[in-house]
Amino acid sequence: MNLKNIFDAFNSENFSNDDETSLLMDFSEHPLFWISGFNKIIDNHLFFTQYTVKTFKNISPDVNIEELEKAGEELMFRKAFNYIKDIDVTKQLHVDCLKNKATIEFVQNLQISINFFEPYEEYEKCALLKNIEEKVKEFLK
Repeated sequence: MNLKNIFDAFNSENFSNDDETSLLMDFSEHPLFWISGFNKIIDNHLFFTQYTVKTFKNISPDVNIEELEKAGEELMFRKAFNYIKDIDVTKQLHVDCLKNKATIEFVQNLQISINFFEPYEEYEKCALLKNIEEKVKEFLK
């Protein structure tokens, strides 16, 4: 066993050739990552809200809890939308990822997101979310 050969396998110079495929992928640029991020943020919202309210109550009892909850909800929906905004139901890879992640919970998360953006009249966001919702529902039939 030659230890030099083993350690050379981890040498960054071995990966400098542009003709070789990189061993590292940026999963943050993949539709599965976007869908999972969207769902994770919304699914964890209740816990996050409870934690935030409890934390701020302990810091200052004069904090307006209703306004704090509303701000947390707005932050959550806008951050969740930033994850899913690049999903394109006309691209096969994106459709395959939607099929892979198709659940009733995903549909519910899309629906409550639409309900959040409607009063703000952010119809482009609603339209995108609705298209995704319809595609996911097709896979649940």
